[in-house]
Amino acid sequence: MSLFRDFRAERRIAQMLAVKQIGSVEGVQALERLRECSGEAIPRLVRLLTDGDGVGGNKTKLMQVLTRLLDDDTLPTFYRILTAGEPRLSQAVVEVLRTGRGYDPNRMLDFLSDPSVPKSALLEILSAQGKALDAHGLLRQISHLDPSERNVAFRLLAEIAEPELIPELVNRASAKDLQIRQGVARILGKFDHPKAHEALRRMLDDPGKTVRQLALNALAAYPGALDLEILFHLLHDSDIGIQACAVDAIVQMRDPQTLEYLIDVLRDESEYVRRAGVEILNEIGDTHSIKTLLQSIKDDDWWVRARAADALARIGGSRVIQAVVSLLRDDDEFVRRAAVEIMNSIKDEASFRHLVDALADTDWWVRERAVDALAKLGNKAALPALLPLLERDGSTAVAVLRALSQLGGPEQIEAVTAQLRRPEPAVRSEAMLALVELADAERAPEIQALLETAAQSAPEEEVRDLARDCASRLTDRYAALRNGSTRAADETSGSLASNPSASTSDASSMIPAVAGPPIKLKLLRAGELLGDRYRHIRRVGRGAFGTVTLADDLQRGEQVILKFLHPQMAVDENMVRRFQREHHFAKRIEHHNVIRIYDFFMMGGLYVISMEYFPSTALSAEVKARVPLSLDRAMHIAHEVAAGMTAAHAIGIVHRDLKPGNILINEHNLVKIVDFGVAAAVDSADTRLTRTGLLVGTPRYMAPEQVLGKAIDERTDIYSLGVILYEMLAGTAPFSGDDNVAVMYQHVQGGAKPLHEQNPEISRTLSALVARMMAVEPEQRFRSMREVRHTLEPFMQPHRM
Repeated sequence: MSLFRDFRAERRIAQMLAVKQIGSVEGVQALERLRECSGEAIPRLVRLLTDGDGVGGNKTKLMQVLTRLLDDDTLPTFYRILTAGEPRLSQAVVEVLRTGRGYDPNRMLDFLSDPSVPKSALLEILSAQGKALDAHGLLRQISHLDPSERNVAFRLLAEIAEPELIPELVNRASAKDLQIRQGVARILGKFDHPKAHEALRRMLDDPGKTVRQLALNALAAYPGALDLEILFHLLHDSDIGIQACAVDAIVQMRDPQTLEYLIDVLRDESEYVRRAGVEILNEIGDTHSIKTLLQSIKDDDWWVRARAADALARIGGSRVIQAVVSLLRDDDEFVRRAAVEIMNSIKDEASFRHLVDALADTDWWVRERAVDALAKLGNKAALPALLPLLERDGSTAVAVLRALSQLGGPEQIEAVTAQLRRPEPAVRSEAMLALVELADAERAPEIQALLETAAQSAPEEEVRDLARDCASRLTDRYAALRNGSTRAADETSGSLASNPSASTSDASSMIPAVAGPPIKLKLLRAGELLGDRYRHIRRVGRGAFGTVTLADDLQRGEQVILKFLHPQMAVDENMVRRFQREHHFAKRIEHHNVIRIYDFFMMGGLYVISMEYFPSTALSAEVKARVPLSLDRAMHIAHEVAAGMTAAHAIGIVHRDLKPGNILINEHNLVKIVDFGVAAAVDSADTRLTRTGLLVGTPRYMAPEQVLGKAIDERTDIYSLGVILYEMLAGTAPFSGDDNVAVMYQHVQGGAKPLHEQNPEISRTLSALVARMMAVEPEQRFRSMREVRHTLEPFMQPHRM
């Protein structure tokens, strides 16, 4: 019987192909006869279609016959060929099903769940059928597809979806599969419909950032679909791209309430959120809005104000800068202070005239910070406005002298010299530093005599020490002074007044220099000779500010550490002064628990400090493991640090940056303190939050008085050592937070978890000792490091480790 059916099918195919016009009466009759044996005919027709050009060049006719045979009844036959696993036959069937219109293509949707069906072929067929498809059915089948095929299905669904599909899309907007949520977001974005908008707004909180981005892009295309509250919430999104899209949307809205939301944004702890807020201001801000923002944070904590001002300064565009400049003349003192602080972080020549005008402000803070800002601009045209302040405004004298050392030249020496007769130690000290910067070879002997006189006659030991240090720098720089002048200061003063020099001053020329070619730190090789004195051994480390190397000092006959200031940092006078400060203070401390500092000089175009080589490991490497140290070891380290700091405090020096990274320990457990780069004399004018806005210290170990910008003394270092001791014994720092500001806030508030609760092995007595070292109020701490040492000793073993 099968043989008969096959023969019949072959004969009727031949008859069909012999017909000239398929649409003729003869052709219709032939097609109907062929349909009677379609089960046998269709496979043969498909195979003929794949054999070259078909029988007698009838490929086109074969396609016409197959598409006319295709209907809901014959679809299973085509489906069997499609899934038979013969690629050529399957592709022929795909082409028939793509072009055929005599069947319901939605029946193909059921095949999507059949693992034996090539999904790419099905999707190709469905895509060609387009609008004939049922979008609901397609959506239900998408979950059965592989990830690579879902995107095709969603693109197809996007073409045929109508608003009636929205409820089913909404139901899948929270699907577990990320790809499905992405596809749903794309399709919902087609519809300007309340339910679609509502679902997309919920998707703005989706854990997948691509989903959130798709939802935001879709909503942004429809006016009124987003409001300010939603958009400002998105400024907190972890993805910068979503933040940027939210910023654009807020700017485009130009909503009068934008400013109200911006106030909280500029208060935010996240730098990225504050940055986004300033970007909005860059587009819509004006003088009124900037002033309103500044006034709104007037009563906030200082760190909130500082963060907002910093964001405005670093990210503010021309609109913001113009607004801030105009606020330098505002009636509100707080606004003027905030404006001048922002200008100190911006090097904008357009602000020059406004800053000069600010020198006459009624508020000393505004005047002083205007001086600092003018110095940073580097415009010598400010000198005529700065010099009169030396005589008429004592509150800004230190800042003016600091500015003169940057902007001035030998012609300013006379005005600076006059400040050596001022009663304030801070003014006289800054005047000496400025004279060293302003001196040239001709004036150096005269200034040398002045400094030597001050080194003998200044009432304050700190000033005398500084005078000797400045004189030594001049002597090292100018060899002629080694046999030099001993003229009296009064004779020198007359010479200074009557013989002004017109030559310019190079600030770096006052620092001793070691001859030699330029040094390329990255290219240094072992054995390379540096400045005819040092032979490079290896690089020890590299940080944000400098590179540390080990070298043989051929003059000393020993290995030394060379600390190079990065060239990009050398343009910052504050960084150079920090290097000078480290040399000035640390070299005065002679104690086995403090690293010895040798020289400060220039070599190969770089600032360098040479110091004792101490093979060791920083305490930070031990506490990093977040495991408590043994009691013996922690007590030994704290006791030795206290000993070294006792020596520093004895000559009036406060470290201000005690931390594990500045405590070195060798294999014999010898402890040494390093890095006095931010140290200060107890009686100096630089013992608080500096007026230049730089916060001195490391937030994790910073005393409350440092955070608040109050006066510091030996007890500041006691607090920092208490934090270090707590961390050594607890395995964790007493305070932590998402950023430095959060940590500093906790220092001010106090209330660390008691040490004995963090580590039950610690006695309550020792816990109370550490808590006293970390008291918020300095008066409640130990009075001196010597007292700390004595109090620690009962907790130590009789022997040293």
